[in-house]
Formats: sequence, structure tokens, C-alpha cells
Amino acid sequence: MDNIDKLFGNVLDVANSYGANKDFIEKAYLKARDLHKNQTRKDGTPYIIHPIEVALILAKLGFDENVIAGGLLHDTIEDCGYQKEQMISDFNQTVFDLVDCVSAIDDAKYILNKDNIYEDMGFIKSSAEEQTFAKLINLGKKNPCGFAIKFADRLHNLLTISTFEYPKQLEKVRETEKWVIPIAKALQSEYFYREIKNECFKIVNKYSGERYFEQYDTYHKSNTQKIIDLDYTLKDLFKGSIVTDVKIMDVKPYKVFEDLQRLYKSIDISKVSQGQIIKVTNYNIYLLFADSTHQKTISHVLNMLQKTNLKVIDAKIGGFTDKMYFQVEDDISNKYNIYVMSESEYNITKVGTLDGQHLDKIDEDNINQMDEDLIRVKTRSNEIKYMAKNSTVLDFAFKIHKDIGFAFKYAIVNDGKTKFPPYTKLNNNDKVEIITDKDSLGNMACNAQLKWLAYVNTELAKKVLIKYFEEKLVR
Repeated sequence: MDNIDKLFGNVLDVANSYGANKDFIEKAYLKARDLHKNQTRKDGTPYIIHPIEVALILAKLGFDENVIAGGLLHDTIEDCGYQKEQMISDFNQTVFDLVDCVSAIDDAKYILNKDNIYEDMGFIKSSAEEQTFAKLINLGKKNPCGFAIKFADRLHNLLTISTFEYPKQLEKVRETEKWVIPIAKALQSEYFYREIKNECFKIVNKYSGERYFEQYDTYHKSNTQKIIDLDYTLKDLFKGSIVTDVKIMDVKPYKVFEDLQRLYKSIDISKVSQGQIIKVTNYNIYLLFADSTHQKTISHVLNMLQKTNLKVIDAKIGGFTDKMYFQVEDDISNKYNIYVMSESEYNITKVGTLDGQHLDKIDEDNINQMDEDLIRVKTRSNEIKYMAKNSTVLDFAFKIHKDIGFAFKYAIVNDGKTKFPPYTKLNNNDKVEIITDKDSLGNMACNAQLKWLAYVNTELAKKVLIKYFEEKLVR
């Protein structure tokens, strides 16, 4: 227990450095320790170690005492029978709401949703999983930090999954790739996205990728002193300037391999060499500023880089930051990405937009397509809707309301005069007006035809149409 208390002490120290309430966090720890006191994990370790590690991940990212407490208590409703009223009384409504977000629906409490074609009483485990993540999305949009607790929980579970049989590990990866990674991507949580995706990559390639991971580790170890020297050089170079901090980080193994796949189209992970690894970027450099502008800092950085052995070879737009970054190369061909951003932008990049931005990208009606690229589509009144990249105007009609979908007649795109058919594909930033039919009583007509199933690509539209034709066939 002394080692466990010491581990928790790390949580307190880190949380305190960010100004979180230590007493509140310690109270949550003592409650979690008491509730989990007779429980162990599959590897035989005391269960309480898991929520402590989850809390530590959250503390290091600067979350407040409510979120850290939620991390400590995240399994107590699901596994210990901790009741809602008691948790609210012991802590507060916020902590309960966060824990409720990440509490799974028990198979025994599963209720069939007859309107959801992805649920089936013959597959209760899968259907309960579907409902659990739909619940997370629904509640998480009201309490976004609940997503962060789920991410931290899943990350630590993946880091400690080796005691499970390999098929079980792959099953957890499948679930993670279907649900968790797409949500992290939608929220632009770069830290969780990359960490979780990398652990999944390592598990999937546990055997076939042994040589690759050895080559990756050997390459990075051989550069250890080079990176230490570069870190010292850059910090000395920017000392006293508008650049307030320098951070150098390894590019994750999964990302290096993805870049290798783009470079070598049919590369075999079991045959990757160090000579190939050096061809792609292996390090990220973050140059942070506080009291300056982005453009001014970039100009300063480019001027100062001329005093180093780093040569700018390309400029690109970051997938998470949506800002320009520079690819540079040193005198022995190591490649780096240099990101210039404010300290607050850097923090947002780590944890994502958990303040409400981008939450509308996460849609429980299209949860099976969240891993796809999204486009912005405007309604007639200029309201923004996020749609999967291959969506049609008929998909968009059902997104607005199922009655509008069923009554679809044609679409007007970008205020033009052309009448577009239901199978018309949408482009990013299109403005779409759906024209509908009405019956003799002035109500929405139903124009649905079986061939419409070939015109829609979103799960929401498919689900509504299948349900409609299924009921029609029964009649």
C-alpha cells in the first residue's frame, strides 16, 4: 500500500503544480481505494492502481480537480455499485456526470432499441457496446471532459493489456479503432489520438512488426545525443526571445510507418530498414510563444534557423493544428517537423477542443462513420452540419429531419437554379436547400423508393430507410 500511496502522491504533486484542489482529489482517492479494496486486475495487481494511473494522465495534461476525481472514480459506479445520490453528496454533480459518461451499460441492463438496425438481441454484447458508446457521445457532448477520462482509461488499458490472450487484445483494438480513435480525432485531441493509435498499432503488429520496432528503437537510440545537443542549441538560440519554450518529441512508430507506406507503396513492415526510416520525419519540434503573433514568431524562427545546421526543405499544413509547419533536415539527414504555436494552442493540441468546439462533429446518429473525413455543409439558414465526405443531398435531407428525407423532391445547391437529384454528392462548404413534396392535406409526403438505398451513404439515412421498408414489408 505504501507504493500505491506513493504513486498517488505523484498525482497530487502534478495536480498541485496546475493549481488543482489537492484535498478534493485526495478525498476521491480515498473513496476509490475503499471501494476497490478487494479487487485486483487480471495481472494480479491491486485494481486501484488503474484509476490512479488514469488520474495521473489527466493531471499531467492540466485538468482540474473534478476531472481528476472523475478519473479516480471512473469505475466505481460500473464495478462497485456506487450510487448516484451518494456520489453527488460525497462530491458534486459534475463529478457524477463525468463518471456517468464513461460507465458502461451492463449486458443485464441492456434494452433493445428497435429503431436501431445495429442492435440485435442475438448479439447482446455487441449491442450493449453500441449503446455504451452512444451514451458516451450523448452525455459527453454535455460534459466534454468525460471524453478525456474515457481516452485516459482506454490508453492505460491498452498499455497494460499484455496479460490478456492475443485474440482478446485484438478485440479491444477493434473496439478502440471503431469508437475511441474517431472521437479523439473529431475533438482534435492530438495527444490522445496519437498515443492510443500507437498502442493499437503496436498490438496489431506485435509479431509481424518485431523487426520494425527494433529498427525504430535502434535508430532513435543512435540519435539520443544528437537530440540532446539540438535541444540545448535551440534553447540557447531562442533564449530571451519571443520563443518561450522548445520541446522535441519522437514521432510515434505508427506515424513513421504510415509515412513510409506513402513513400514506399508496398512496403512490408517485417522488412523495414533504418535506411528507409531516415527517409521520413522522426522528430517533432514545438517552438512556443506567449506575447507575440504567429506570423511574427514564424519570421523570427526562420531567421534564427539560418544560424543552425537545420535546412528547411518543405512547408505543409498540420492535420491537427490546421497551421503551417516546416520540415527541416540536419547535417546527417535526420528530418524534423517544426511547429510554431502559442502556449495555449499547444495545450489545446494536446487535449483537444473540450471547451465545446467541434462537439457538433460527433454525432450519435452517425457513430459508425466518425473515422471518415468530414465536410461542412450549410442549410438554407446557414446552419453548419458536418457530414461524411461521400454524403449525398439525400443523406443531408435525412440529417436535417427524417420527415424531410422521406419527402425529398430535389435539392438546390449554392443558391443556384438547377434542380439536383437525390444521389448528388456534396462538396465541402456547399449550401443546400431541400425541396420537399406535400400531400393533399399539406403534410409532408413520403416519396421513399427502394432505390434510395443506393443513393445514401450515411448510416443514419440507411438506418431510417431500412426500418421504413422493413415495416412496409411486414404490412
